[in-house]
Amino acid sequence: MNYVTPTLKFQDGKNVTQLVSDVTITDESLLKLLGRDEEKDLDEILEEIRQQELNQIDEALLNQVKDIVSSVDQNLRSPNRGSQLQGLKKDLFTLCQAVERHKRFRPRLTQMVSWCLMALSKLGWLIQVGTGEGKSCIVAMFAAFRAKGGDKVDIMSSSPVLAERDCEEWREFYKYLKISIDCNTNKPEDKDLKKCYECKVVYGTAYHFAGDWLRHHFQRSDILGQRQFQCAIVDEVDSLMLDKGLQVVYISSDMPAMQHLNPLLALIWSSVNQYSKIDSQTTAGPIYPFPDVVCENITADEGVDKFTILQMAEDAGTLLRGTVQSIRDDPSLLPEKIVSVTAHQLAEFFMVVEMKFPSCHFALHVKHNDGTLEELNPRPQDDISERRRVPLLFYNKGSCRYMYSDEDTVLTTAEERVKSLLQFTPCELSPDPEVCHVPGFLTDLVNSKLKVWIKKAFHAKTMTKGHEYIIQGRGVVPVDYSCTGVVENNMKWSDGLQQFLEMKHQTKLSDMTVITNYMSNVCLLQKYGDQIYGVSGTLGHKSEIETLQKLYTGIKTCRIPSFKHRKLFEVEGVIVHEEKEWIEKICSVIMEQITPTPFRYQRAVLVICETINQAEALHCALGDQVPEKKLYINNNMDNSAIFKKLKAGEVIVATNLAGRGTDLKVSDQVNNAGGLFVVQTFLPKNARVEQQAFGRTARQGSPGSAQLIVCFSHLSEPLQMLIGTEVVLEEVAGAAVVGPSELVLEVLIEAVVTVAMAAERVVWEMERDLW
Repeated sequence: MNYVTPTLKFQDGKNVTQLVSDVTITDESLLKLLGRDEEKDLDEILEEIRQQELNQIDEALLNQVKDIVSSVDQNLRSPNRGSQLQGLKKDLFTLCQAVERHKRFRPRLTQMVSWCLMALSKLGWLIQVGTGEGKSCIVAMFAAFRAKGGDKVDIMSSSPVLAERDCEEWREFYKYLKISIDCNTNKPEDKDLKKCYECKVVYGTAYHFAGDWLRHHFQRSDILGQRQFQCAIVDEVDSLMLDKGLQVVYISSDMPAMQHLNPLLALIWSSVNQYSKIDSQTTAGPIYPFPDVVCENITADEGVDKFTILQMAEDAGTLLRGTVQSIRDDPSLLPEKIVSVTAHQLAEFFMVVEMKFPSCHFALHVKHNDGTLEELNPRPQDDISERRRVPLLFYNKGSCRYMYSDEDTVLTTAEERVKSLLQFTPCELSPDPEVCHVPGFLTDLVNSKLKVWIKKAFHAKTMTKGHEYIIQGRGVVPVDYSCTGVVENNMKWSDGLQQFLEMKHQTKLSDMTVITNYMSNVCLLQKYGDQIYGVSGTLGHKSEIETLQKLYTGIKTCRIPSFKHRKLFEVEGVIVHEEKEWIEKICSVIMEQITPTPFRYQRAVLVICETINQAEALHCALGDQVPEKKLYINNNMDNSAIFKKLKAGEVIVATNLAGRGTDLKVSDQVNNAGGLFVVQTFLPKNARVEQQAFGRTARQGSPGSAQLIVCFSHLSEPLQMLIGTEVVLEEVAGAAVVGPSELVLEVLIEAVVTVAMAAERVVWEMERDLW
């Protein structure tokens, strides 16, 4: 039994629902219609292009395309085989013959149409070609055409995995056409890179092209030789130009003096680790003995020192008699002498302090065992005092912490603490072991970057191994988890983030380097002027296309229809509240798909997870109940088994490595059972990532299904607010049917306000992620 999307139209213009409702159509006729697998003809393809709203193609261009493609297609099928063809027709015919000879298939009409659009234009084109429709073939054919015309062609893929794959798969095609090719992602030596860039066509990533250009011009490495920016072909163009448009490649240099900053970074890391989240909105600072906190909040003109406060505590019964004298005799006894003071005793004492010193105003809190916070001295609602209250969190053993409700205050406070312990030499060395001494010639650098380093340290605390990075060998390696899932072996984070993660995991500490030169992907592509050509399965919506056209002058866009009607059935998505239930639901769906039924055989399943950790957890949860399962989470491993034809009952658990650009083959038995079933287990930042994931199935006219199964706790806070409020609104609507009340109206108003706030934050986060 195959699922078919209800939007699929048939020759008479009817969709599946209309066909099923038509009593004049027999079951046999219906099955025959649903199983049809014909390719679209050229007129049908061109008509669909005309109907696309965002396509920037005039009728004259379409007529030229029709003339060229129809002639070449006719000659490819005739015994004369192109003897009368000239110009672009001859070029396209030769390229199609080369593909047929070395790839054992003839380019489809949609691929020839795409090639013609680029070949007929003197300016750049961005073309959307459906996933599984043969983008790599279009790229190779157009690259060969430009190379034959004398241009040097740079082909940029979204990851080194895809660049190396395509280079190898099309090597014989280029060799037949006498075009030299190479890939710049696997060349450790400059001499190998120089030889690579002498080739007519070079596959690679934007990261490698930009890095090699920077090293050639600023480190005098002589890598590029005489190569110029003549033609760029961008595979998965939306990933490179939108998702990674502002990704910057740095050239950094080692400088011995930078090692003097390691003690400062250690001080920052130590200081930052004294801050912790106590709920979603509040951060607690370092732990201090209560006398220090009281003294800090009393104005200097009141003439109070620490021993005055201790004496007050002793008089109030908070401390035992004789405690103050013992501490005067030996100040190191302070922690020992206050260890018996409970959080509630502290709260009572601070209320006494408030009464004695008008400058002190505190909001006193304790944290219960269940994690909830309680304010011990709440102000009445009608209290209009403008005096700011200092929020404090009390613990047993006579200690307390400041509480902060916003990130800027936390950063400022941490910066003040680090500065208080920082001294620049030459100076009189402090006996305090916490003081950090930094050479004076680094003063300007430290003063300008200190806040940035502190912010990076806080960020390092929130990062998770197996999510944003992995530990490989003896170092920390970034993972591009949100887009490609690639482990980025040659990349390091800047501004101390790399070093803070190394401290976090106690790996070998590397020195910070000095960034001398840098280039963004946008800057790299703009060097090609109007000679940028790109293909992707997902160009995005109108606003995204308009953004690309503002950045890259003269570029036009076109969506090419699929060469067959797509047979993707999207199963209704599911949101599961708890992570345990989420894993159980995914396992249940997998088992359902790989278990045969009276109507079909077993299917194969691809599960795409957001992070390596989630993929490993799900792989483990499947256990022995799925014997034929594979894990695809790291491009540094031998993943050859992943790309073998998937058989019935096999399951791949992967990250985004198995998303964009991955071509998974399935057996005939799997296709007959309904095709590959794709489960995406997270909500991506944009719809294009989801479309790429679902594009792993229902390729080239084959059937397939896909489903989104999301864990509520994994969603961002604004999205949780939106979903939670929707539930509340449904409950309010149910209550209103019984009879409206003031309570119902209050809840309704509160829900509407929450939706508005959440929607505003979602839009803000989307804009932040884009730019």
